Amino acid sequence: MTHALAGCLGLAVLAVLAWMALTRPAPPEPVAQIAAASWGIRVQEHVRVLAAGPRSIATDGNAQARAYLLSELRAMGLAPAVQRATVRKSVVHHFGNIHNTIGVVHNVVVRIAGSAPDAARRPALLLATHYDSGGALRDAVRGATTTAALLETARDLRAAPPANDVVLLFADGHHVGALGAKGFAEQHPLARTIGLALKFDPIGDAGLRMVETSGAGGAALAGWMRAAPELRGSSLETVLARMLNDAPHIGPLAGLDAPALLFAGGEDKPRQLGDAMLRLARAYGDTPLARGAQAAAAYFWLPVAGPVHHPAWLAWAPALLSCLMLGFAWRRLFGADGAVEAAQGAFGVCFLLLAVRIGSWNWREEVAAAGLSGEHRLPLMVLMVAACVFVAGLYLLRRSVGATATALGALAWPTLVLLLAVYFLPGAAYVLAWPLAAALAALLVLHTRWGERQAFAPRLLVLVAGLAPAAALLPPALSDAWLLLAPHSMYLPPMLMALPMLCFAGLLPLLRIAPAVAAVLALLAALCLAAPGQAAPRDTWTPASDGLERLVYYKDMNTWRAYWLLPEQPLDDWRSQLFPGRQPTIFVEVFGRNSPRQWYAEAPREDAIAFPECYLLRHRVGKVRVGEFTIRSKNRAPHIELRMSGAKALRSRLDGLPLTSKESPWTLSLYGMEDRVLRFEIETDPGEIFAVTVQERIPGLPRHLLPPQDADAPYVREQSGMTMSTDILRFY
Repeated sequence: MTHALAGCLGLAVLAVLAWMALTRPAPPEPVAQIAAASWGIRVQEHVRVLAAGPRSIATDGNAQARAYLLSELRAMGLAPAVQRATVRKSVVHHFGNIHNTIGVVHNVVVRIAGSAPDAARRPALLLATHYDSGGALRDAVRGATTTAALLETARDLRAAPPANDVVLLFADGHHVGALGAKGFAEQHPLARTIGLALKFDPIGDAGLRMVETSGAGGAALAGWMRAAPELRGSSLETVLARMLNDAPHIGPLAGLDAPALLFAGGEDKPRQLGDAMLRLARAYGDTPLARGAQAAAAYFWLPVAGPVHHPAWLAWAPALLSCLMLGFAWRRLFGADGAVEAAQGAFGVCFLLLAVRIGSWNWREEVAAAGLSGEHRLPLMVLMVAACVFVAGLYLLRRSVGATATALGALAWPTLVLLLAVYFLPGAAYVLAWPLAAALAALLVLHTRWGERQAFAPRLLVLVAGLAPAAALLPPALSDAWLLLAPHSMYLPPMLMALPMLCFAGLLPLLRIAPAVAAVLALLAALCLAAPGQAAPRDTWTPASDGLERLVYYKDMNTWRAYWLLPEQPLDDWRSQLFPGRQPTIFVEVFGRNSPRQWYAEAPREDAIAFPECYLLRHRVGKVRVGEFTIRSKNRAPHIELRMSGAKALRSRLDGLPLTSKESPWTLSLYGMEDRVLRFEIETDPGEIFAVTVQERIPGLPRHLLPPQDADAPYVREQSGMTMSTDILRFY
């Protein structure tokens, strides 16, 4: 009984340590400027103006938001400038498909002079966000709070400048490939003066966090850890974030030849966002900065100690030490005669891991749905059931091969994972490196003469000390992985990460504390059941979707007709008037082969909406087939989409400049071209014929062509939907 009570106490200490690792420190008291009531009023006004409508690149809403930013910055006594730049970007998709994007961006850039006498000669601090939004009405509010907070940060920095110069970047074109940030990093003269960049992105589902770093070592991380330690982040999270295409990324700002840190989230807590933004700006603004990337660092959060960091290469030390300790323990405890017993332990644990993995896989769909909805109770219960099954299996395995073989067999598998991680993912290796070294050290101590002569209590203390790093590092790592990846339906990596973490339970059978282990697991399962299931709803207002935001007025040059198109959805009375007696179908030529089915109906042709002005200049066939043509948008469409079908382009040029130089499928997105005449030249194999589809995409709809709507409950908002005008050039 005494041993069971002591075991419960030791395991409770580990559970408390794990809970402390999962909790966040309280944020510091807000600085005086942020605490003022006027700050909140001004932010609300900024958000109200910016969120009045979508602000997508090259639209009227984008220009109005830019004008508002300029007027507010000038009212503060600053001298903002608009960087107008043409930016090109190429992205290689699956199977070699190259998608090119060209856009004219309008970045708002302002410099706040530092207070140090030599501030002009020092590297400057960059604070960056974006002011554009997606094209849908529901996207209007996204990014407004972050932009508003940066505006008010500019006001505070203008009133009391830090030592270094501070450059503020309100980037354009973020939602079409971070074109604004790319234009600043590649073309703006101030880009060569930046010593450190802080980027703030509104996207995030786990609160305001430090999500990603680029070229940031200990010197760059120290300011964040000192000024805003409550903003959780880890180098593991950086590694995981790079797996996601639609997660926040530092993007082109990584090319500034300076450390860069990305903070994401916080739109639902504008005061916390603004306070953290100002504290970070002052911390880095008063610290001498240096250009150039720094040596990679691993960083994470520890209970009591707070955020810590060390060079990423340092993870090699515990990794190699773990390998040596594992080999030494294997040889000392088993020798040549115990090889079969040791192998049985290793493969027995492998069987347990596979059983847990297969059992968890049966819940994959439910766990994925829980991740998308913010439900955390089900994943916790799946993890607890898996842990209970695994630990029970360890005790059964101990009865057949012994406690030592079970423990070594369990720790052998995370050692293998660690060797792969420390080589391929050094920023994430700390998660296993330090816990594994401590666990193996505890195993060796318990099997020394000193350890074997000790009473139960000292041996329990050694066990708790050996598992303490695992309790401090593994739960927050798994939590970070779940919060970051689950909303993107990537529930498999967190599940795979949990498997080597379970192996640390292999030390438990070394002591006879099975009743204590069962009691603690039962208590944790009860706490999982009592935990709140779904995350609290956000306070940020998001316009409700009317179901018609994706309504399209499609005008086709080839048929000289116009159509209404709408993704398949239930039809009410008004929609039935719009789509009478039709069946949904896939419009490959409009949205692509894998697009959703669309309701469609013929619509009156609006002659005020022009077709794309396309002229075929030359078409010759020799060693290669060459097609030359020009395009101009009489509609001054903010977005022009070109898609080539029937062949792959060998080379292509736009206005005489190379666009692509190797054989690949060819697509091109153009933004902000207004009514410029664009001249294209495409080369293909002489035996292939091809066509180029030209789509002009204009926000809004010709609402006067729609059926009458109820005045009390209008179905189509003024900014809903899109107008498309299309033509096809064929080269036979």
